[in-house]
Amino acid sequence: MGAEPERTMPKVSVGAGSILFAVLLAVMIQPQFAQYLPEAFAIGAAAIAAVLFLLSVALHELAHACVARAFGARVREIALTLFGGHTTYEGPRLSPTRSMLISLSGPATNAILALILSAVARALTPVLLNADSGALAMCALACHFASTLNWALAIFNVLPGLPMDGGRALEAILRARGTNAARATIITGWVGRVIAVGVVVVPLALSAARGDLPSPLWTVWSILIALSLFQGASQAIAHARFLESADMLHIAHVSQEVRTLSNAATVERERSYLERGGLYVDPDGVVLAPAAAIAEAPADYPVHAVLSPVVRATVLDGRPEGSDLLAALQADEAPAYLVRNDAGQFVSVIFAQDVARALNARG
Repeated sequence: MGAEPERTMPKVSVGAGSILFAVLLAVMIQPQFAQYLPEAFAIGAAAIAAVLFLLSVALHELAHACVARAFGARVREIALTLFGGHTTYEGPRLSPTRSMLISLSGPATNAILALILSAVARALTPVLLNADSGALAMCALACHFASTLNWALAIFNVLPGLPMDGGRALEAILRARGTNAARATIITGWVGRVIAVGVVVVPLALSAARGDLPSPLWTVWSILIALSLFQGASQAIAHARFLESADMLHIAHVSQEVRTLSNAATVERERSYLERGGLYVDPDGVVLAPAAAIAEAPADYPVHAVLSPVVRATVLDGRPEGSDLLAALQADEAPAYLVRNDAGQFVSVIFAQDVARALNARG
């Protein structure tokens, strides 16, 4: 039996921002709960609702991680942050359908949690209505609020703009319909920017239409959330534009010829190539370059005597081009990569610094 692939646990982090948001959420909703419960139980219900919020976000991200792992991706990190969370994974390029399923698994989890919490709240509602105080009434109110919050999380996250999950789903749909991956990201990024502006503008417009003054605290939070969303969308657009430049990346443009070192090769036979600074590779994958004065070397001198090692290179699988080439290089970072021809012979070498220079020139 073959060895099973290594399975490593992802890094899990709970940022101070997520705790801060939960605390502020409890502070903001406690006065509303105090309309139905005595002060102490209202504080308890607010605390339970805040904990349920954190658990809901954690389960949302865990759903992304589980589905991604089921599709063969390696989950690197699950993080809870000030305005939600994120799951980082890597692995084989996923089909649009699988990408969409990973994206929508989070909001789907929130919808399921909303149904469960709503059922619990309905079961406990008679207790809330008929009892002056008590732990069950406290739990009923917390579950009712957490259910509403999960519906809000599910609906908000399926909005079709980055960095929301719905943006990733729309991105996958555009890819499935033939849109270039980078172009699909740029489109959904701009939709995300519009949504970010709407997070602030729409509530203010609704308050004005009702003739109400908007809550200063909720206005500040909406501005902070909008800034976070706008920044996430802008980062996605910038990365997509970088990938667009990578689409024009070709092995022929960033590689140098390399010859396999032969013990029988002499300076005289290779003189023209050596004088041009030609590169060689030995059986161990070490790239070598001329180090001695070629003109002064005896004609029958072995080539390896006038060479010195430059770098140990990694062998590049296949001959990928464009963004596939960049992805292959990023998947196995090294200072240099050897390229084979169809016969399996090394024919060229790509230096990472030449790739970076080419991308910067296009960016």
